[in-house]
Amino acid sequence: MSTLRMLRTGKGAMDGWIARGYDRGVQAALRETFASLADEVLERLGGARRVLDAGCGPGQFAIVVAERLPETEVSGIDLAPTMIALARSHARASPAAKRLHFEEADVAALPYPDAHFDAVLSTGSIKHWPDPLAGLRELYRVLAPGGRAFVAEMNRLAPPDAVAVQRRRLRHWFFRLIYPRVFTKALAPDEARRLFERSPFGKPTAERMLLDGCLWLFEARKADASR
Repeated sequence: MSTLRMLRTGKGAMDGWIARGYDRGVQAALRETFASLADEVLERLGGARRVLDAGCGPGQFAIVVAERLPETEVSGIDLAPTMIALARSHARASPAAKRLHFEEADVAALPYPDAHFDAVLSTGSIKHWPDPLAGLRELYRVLAPGGRAFVAEMNRLAPPDAVAVQRRRLRHWFFRLIYPRVFTKALAPDEARRLFERSPFGKPTAERMLLDGCLWLFEARKADASR
């Protein structure tokens, strides 16, 4: 029932066979996209001791971050047990395995103390959160003062030609079938901007459009209490 609800509404965990298909057919096809996203954020993560990937899915972006930041501990959380099992499996094959930690958790109730992370990341996940505002509040809570949040998501208003190009890259028939529908469940940049402005983060400090407008990337900061 939860899988059918997720397909119908776009909200909730992508678990079971959907998670395994996503791992094989989407993340495998878009590995270079993760490297490109990493290029966008890693230069601004210098000195980060602990980083959280919220809604990590099968963990491939978290693994890229850990491998590119050799002094950083990277944690990933996801609501779907299958996603966490896949992430742990991928992590075992990584040279950064000892610095990667994955656990099942809800972004709206994170199992971490206040100000625990120097940076928080989320890629392609916020559209699935039942309460995105509650998720942003939790990311803000676990972020250290002066820390940065990087949130990337599909653009609901992406140009159809650009969506078609990305769709052709997918390696799983089911995800090629539903890909255009997934965009209808995503957030347009204006919608995401208003969401951030209602959260403790306030207005994003930087915005980028990627993949010919298919993806937006927002950067936000937690106020430094010392200033």
